[in-house]
Order: sequence, then C-alpha cells, then structure tokens
Amino acid sequence: MNNKKSSRDHREEIEFRILESKGKALLDREIMETFLSAVHERPQAQEIAKNLVNSYAGVGRILGREMDDLKVIEGVTDSAVAMIMCVKETLERVLREKLKSEPIMDLQGLVEYLNVSIGHSERECVKILYLNKRRQLIGEESYTGEMEKAPVYIKEITRKALIKNATLVIMSHNHPGGRLEPSEEDQEVTKSLAAACSTVSVKLFDHIIITSGGYFSFRENGNVQKSVSSRIFSSTQFSICWERRCQVET
Repeated sequence: MNNKKSSRDHREEIEFRILESKGKALLDREIMETFLSAVHERPQAQEIAKNLVNSYAGVGRILGREMDDLKVIEGVTDSAVAMIMCVKETLERVLREKLKSEPIMDLQGLVEYLNVSIGHSERECVKILYLNKRRQLIGEESYTGEMEKAPVYIKEITRKALIKNATLVIMSHNHPGGRLEPSEEDQEVTKSLAAACSTVSVKLFDHIIITSGGYFSFRENGNVQKSVSSRIFSSTQFSICWERRCQVET
C-alpha cells in the first residue's frame, strides 16, 4: 500500500514539475522515466531509465542507439525499446515534415533533422535524401554499417533517384568518433556519387558529415563542384570502379 502511495506521489510530483516548467525542469532520467511509464509500472520505469542514463550520457545518445544496443542494458525490455523507437520517430517526423513542405534554402533545418536521425548513433550510418526541383524532400534511404563502416551503394542511389523522379540528391553520414573533417574515403565517395548522378541528369546537392556536436558540408566548403569536375566517368569506367568498391565493401 505504501509503495503504491509513494509511486503515485512521485508521479504527481513529476507531472506538477512538467506542467510548471513545460518539461524543462526534468532531469534526463525523469524524462525517460515518464516515457517508459506508459509501458511499465512506475518503479520499473524508474529503474530502466536510471540504467539507460548511467549507460549513455544524454537523451540524444539514448535515442541514437540501435535496438540491439539498448537490449543489452539491464532491465530494458522489448516494450521499453519500442517506446524509445517511437519517441525518436516522433522527433524525426516533426523535422521531416518541414523538409517535405518547404524548400531547403539553408542547412539549419536539414542539420537538425540529421542530428536527431543519425548524429548520435555509435554505428556509422548513411542517409540519402532525394529532393524535387523545388528542393523539397520526396524520399530517403538509410544504410547502417558496423561501428565505423557503412556501405554506399552508388548504383542503387542513382537508380532510386530516377524512380523517385528526383533532381537533387543529398548524401549524409555520421562520424561516431565525433571528428568532422572528411576522410580520403569520404572525398572519394563524394566524387564517385557526384559523377554517377551527373550521368543520369541528377545533381549531388551536398554531402554532409554529421556528429552530435556539429556538421561539415561539402557544399559550404566548395567541394561538391570540385568533385563533379574532377571525376568524369564513362559508363565503362564507372562500372569498373563500382565493382572494385563492392569487392572492398563486401
């Protein structure tokens, strides 16, 4: 009886602080606890939230985890994972809706979306965004690698650009280690994708490297146009280079 009263008092205290501060007064642990209490009794939600926060510093890092990573945390259930995935998807949809309804004129909204989507992941992820001629988002594809490697299927990207009737493509990927500078491989992939897109009348609009703390834009640094002009393939040359890359990735 006392446990139930204590749990009710705790819930009411959390709810009061949410309403008074619009949620700003809550600790990360209390925010996670509130979400998780929708699928678990309050004491269990408290325990899971505590374990999550002790394992990953910050709500963003928790939301950025893959399902398998979350499940190894003590106490985390399938229901808890489902709730965390739902919260993350809600945040992504809010930001994605703006990219679909309004032209992408600057990188602010795009970077916010990519930060939520892949910026906090500990595995390297690639996200390809397809835009129409008005610079509105019309589709996207995601690829997840193992820790610091993610596959980039260039032929697949250009094929889907044609299927979606896209005129612009934005490539993005995260650097789990937090380094923003593009690697030699990043630069080579940018050149290859820009050249492949140009053969099907699609433009690589940007390649964005994203981390939890910032971003690097090839376009802002003048590297996208260099990539197009410095790498012009014949279809045979591109096929050979693509086959070699596939062998390396597999």
